[in-house]
Amino acid sequence: MHSLLQKIILPLLLSTQQSHATTGCNNPLPAPAGSTTKIPITSGGLEREYLVHVPASYDATKKVPLIFSFHGRGKNATSQMELSQFANPAFNPDAISVYPNGWKTNKTRQWTGDPTQPKTINDIQFTLDILTQLTQTHCIAPNKIYATGKSNGAGLVNLLACDPQASTLITAFAPVSAANYLLPSGAAPNCNPARTPIPLLNFHGWADETILYRGGNNTRNDGVTQAVDVWIDEWARRDGCTVSANHTSFLCSPEKPVVTRYSWDCGGVEGTVQHYNVSNLRHDWPSLPPGNAETGRSTCFDATALIMAFFGRFELGT
Repeated sequence: MHSLLQKIILPLLLSTQQSHATTGCNNPLPAPAGSTTKIPITSGGLEREYLVHVPASYDATKKVPLIFSFHGRGKNATSQMELSQFANPAFNPDAISVYPNGWKTNKTRQWTGDPTQPKTINDIQFTLDILTQLTQTHCIAPNKIYATGKSNGAGLVNLLACDPQASTLITAFAPVSAANYLLPSGAAPNCNPARTPIPLLNFHGWADETILYRGGNNTRNDGVTQAVDVWIDEWARRDGCTVSANHTSFLCSPEKPVVTRYSWDCGGVEGTVQHYNVSNLRHDWPSLPPGNAETGRSTCFDATALIMAFFGRFELGT
């Protein structure tokens, strides 16, 4: 069994990686390293945008990891950058972080997967278009691309993990307080990743009143989400884990929300699928102390630090 500290090399379709190899090394940056820039992009015939933060340590001759961080419904790229803290060198000194803006539907930014999002908006393609653009302008390590997000943005992260193309390009996934909507038929959306295992780290508050842990109608009463335990078991099964053989541990003290951590080993790789059930935590991004207005209660850990450690364990093979 692999140690948690060892780098795990995941299988990859070689032709796919070659077609998305970075050509952006040695290019001048549009703004100095250490700054955040708003970048326009045309995707699906629509004019869209995203924020990109390049760390102060960036060297255009060296390939660096890339982290997508998707905001929740009704939020935006700036609020997600503040919430997730991937532009903070204390958490992330080396990776470029990207914060796409969702498409405004009825004046509310949201993502593919939300029941009210028009079918004409394809945020999976939007993500891939951003990736293509950034690998042409920045020195990106094509085997170290990761995705995380909150709520509706975390639901998009799940759809990216399930997508046959995106799953060959993005190495690992970390949804937080995910809104995983069921189809009108009551079935889960199709999930057909082109490789296994898909490393997945998930956080959800047991007391979440917006996206219920047990599943059911959201607070807008216009969509039904899948129960978190059912959803994570499906990922464990999909990754070839023995669902009943998860490792359960408990963190924190009575003074903080008690955390139950479930971890599955898949194909001899320790902790390929992990889930943190945070009691008394609502629709939040776990942090210590609360990160901003979106996080109402502190926990005994920072989700961002755990996400960075999880992403750092995995890279795609060459």
